[in-house]
Amino acid sequence: MARARTSTVLRWIHFLFGLSISGYFLLMPADGWSDTVNGVYRTGIIGIVFWTGVIRWQLPRLRRWRAQRARGA
Repeated sequence: MARARTSTVLRWIHFLFGLSISGYFLLMPADGWSDTVNGVYRTGIIGIVFWTGVIRWQLPRLRRWRAQRARGA
């Protein structure tokens, strides 16, 4: 049950922060965002979206692949 809850939380974090990236581009002013906002999105928000995606979808896939490979060997 804890794994299912963690998976759901990671999915929602990934979704909401990814949605904020869409809002970043949708609501961009004509002269662009300040360097502070750009820095926060470049390092923080995109990093969170990237790592939650890796943790949520790629690590379980890699674990299954390694287990299947170990069983076949």
